[in-house]
Amino acid sequence: MKILQVAPQVPYPPEDGGKVGIYNITKHLARRGHDVTLFAFDRAPGTDYGPLREFCALHTHAHSTRNSAGGALLNIFSDLPYTISKYRSPDFLRLLVKFTQDHPVDVVHIDHLHMAAYGVALKRRSGPPIVLREHNVESVIMERYADHASNPAMRAYARLQQRRLRAYESRMVGLYDACCPITPDDASKIRGMNPAARLHIVPGGVEASYFAAPDESAIAPDSIVFFGGMDWVPNRDAVLWFLEEIFPVVLKSRPEATLTIVGKNVPDEVARHAGPRVLMRGYVEDLRAEIQRHAVSIAPFRIGGGMRLKIIESFAMSVPVVSTTIGCEGIGASHGETILIGDTPGEFAAQLVRLLGDGGMRRTVREAAFALASARYRWDNVAAMFEDVYRGVIAGGGESAGG
Repeated sequence: MKILQVAPQVPYPPEDGGKVGIYNITKHLARRGHDVTLFAFDRAPGTDYGPLREFCALHTHAHSTRNSAGGALLNIFSDLPYTISKYRSPDFLRLLVKFTQDHPVDVVHIDHLHMAAYGVALKRRSGPPIVLREHNVESVIMERYADHASNPAMRAYARLQQRRLRAYESRMVGLYDACCPITPDDASKIRGMNPAARLHIVPGGVEASYFAAPDESAIAPDSIVFFGGMDWVPNRDAVLWFLEEIFPVVLKSRPEATLTIVGKNVPDEVARHAGPRVLMRGYVEDLRAEIQRHAVSIAPFRIGGGMRLKIIESFAMSVPVVSTTIGCEGIGASHGETILIGDTPGEFAAQLVRLLGDGGMRRTVREAAFALASARYRWDNVAAMFEDVYRGVIAGGGESAGG
């Protein structure tokens, strides 16, 4: 198949969950013999994208999607959600239209709601079937952000944006030949917004190289790790909540415990917690080697949607996980078997202390979690599921699959 993929950023290097989720779709579709052309906004001009070009014909367009106070303020007078408006580029649309006129494609794959308008515009102009990959349900993320915003003005603004996002998202998902949420929970939320949406659940995955047992002798006692880019609001909120409300409770029982934060763009509000018990590693080249040095991985999410790839990556790397219920939505993990769950600071701290102090439990949980990831979440299987969706919309299908 000739596949046109449209993404909000160039997914290389695959250094955070957002890029990983896009990059591996491109990579594994190409490995299955498909001709993939990727159009994306270039947020890091000058980056060597050579390894990505092995899997696709890459076309980039310089366009800033940074937040600005002025832009957010002016958006009050617009019906378009602010997080969507930042991705509007007439020049980018012209490039896409010109490409599809000169190079007919079998299907257009759109990554993220932010880019959904481009797929709709292409279908109206040239008619290729369009597939939307909903990596998250964006209106749910905004709703949860509003629930936890402490500043009244920010909370009110977030409520306004959430209403606009829900209206926009519910309309967009109904315009696509297929909408591919990442979890059953997300599919249920989308169906609640628009029962006419043609849904096909396609999970995220884990790179095959991650599936490996750790070197037991290299695991530091009482070591905790969080990994993920700090430029994503749910990650920042999760880390700050853990640092301010959970980790002090853990240290009362496990005074030698350490937290290592792995990820790019650590903001000052997180960096100020650095010290003997809180280590900032920033971006690392070999993520598996870094994560497997730790006894437990954490996912203390209060905001978010979709699937936290960091959890199934931890499973594949044989590192047991403590998460909130929101953190492990849609993964199919069971408390006490493949993961431990705590939703309040006290509950989360208690589960973490329990796991740190019981080597036998850590071994049992990580082995069960590894088996779950291995059976369900490999990227080559994910690519095959997308193939089935594409074939259905090309053939004129699109009826709701529901799962």
